[in-house]
Parts: sequence; structure tokens; C-alpha cells
Amino acid sequence: MENNYKNLNKYEKLAEIQDLRLMKKERSYAAKYLKALWQNDTAIITEYESFGNSARQLLMNRREYDQHLLFGFTDIAFNEYGWLERPQFLDVEHFEFPHRDGWAVSNHITIGRGINGKWSYGASYSCNTSGGGYGLGVWGKIFDDRKSCLISALQELMGKLKKVDQDKYTARVLKQAKELFDTVTGRKVIQLELFKTDRYV
Repeated sequence: MENNYKNLNKYEKLAEIQDLRLMKKERSYAAKYLKALWQNDTAIITEYESFGNSARQLLMNRREYDQHLLFGFTDIAFNEYGWLERPQFLDVEHFEFPHRDGWAVSNHITIGRGINGKWSYGASYSCNTSGGGYGLGVWGKIFDDRKSCLISALQELMGKLKKVDQDKYTARVLKQAKELFDTVTGRKVIQLELFKTDRYV
């Protein structure tokens, strides 16, 4: 049935949508599509149904495409399973904070810029008792410039690590992140200048 979704009649499509368990943020998309089906608004129906071959797929893809637009990504492409392809961010930078020499790095940050100049980041953290993270993508927080993006990413990473039981490895990661944070915010330069001033007073 999934491959023939576009050939279903209005009532069959409505039935498929009613069977979905929609998240709160998906409901406005479903409402717009349902209204179009009832009113036979072919423009909106065609637009939505170009995003997938099932009620679930087209609603999820259509919602995600709006996230793409927030970063200026307007191209529409689908993978072999019919899901919207992830856009490629520009000026991508990766920052690693190794907890131990020679070991895989599990604490890191990735930042990138959209076509319209908006920035976002992905972050990963790991310690002796917990871990978590997510990759760079269109669902991340949005920033107007690289500096504010990187600062926020570092604050999030340090905030996560400060909440867990501290050991020497976590402390090492926090120290690296703090040093980069101080460099980005200019605090390191200020501290050096104060040190120089105090030294020659």
C-alpha cells in the first residue's frame, strides 16, 4: 500500500493519517494536509505528496524541509528509502578533547555554517558514569555567527561534564574545553595582559 499511497482516494488517505501518533510539532503539518484533502486543494496536496510515499513519510519529510530552509538549504533530494537527504554544512570544524592519549576521542564538538550564514553545532560527551550527544544537523540550535555558536557548544559540553562524578579523565577534558573557551571569549588574552601588568607594577 505504501508504494501506491498517491493513488489512494481521499478517505483512504484520511484514514492513514488518523492512524498516526503525531508529535505536537507535527500536528500543524497534518492539519494543513488534512484541510487540503477535504477541500481538494491540489496545489498543497501535490506539494506534500512530493515528500513521500506514505502519510508518515511525507509529513516527516515536509516538516524537516522547513528546518533545512532555516539554514538556507533549498535543494530537495531523497535517499533510496524515500527519506529527505541531510544537507551538507559549510566551513565545518571539529574540536576534540581527548581524555587519554591513544584512546578514541568521545568528547568533541562539530560546528558548521548554513548557506544563509546561520551556524549550528553537534556535541558528544562521555565520562565515567554517563554520556550522550548528537551530530551537526538542521535540528540543532541556530546562531548568527561562528563565535557565539562555538561558545554555546563549549558551554553545553562543560555543563554536562560538571554534573557528573569527577575523575582525572573528566578533569582533563574540562581543562581543555575551558582553555578553548577562554581563548574564544578573549578571557585568556585578558588574563595574560593582567599578569603582565601585575608583574611590572
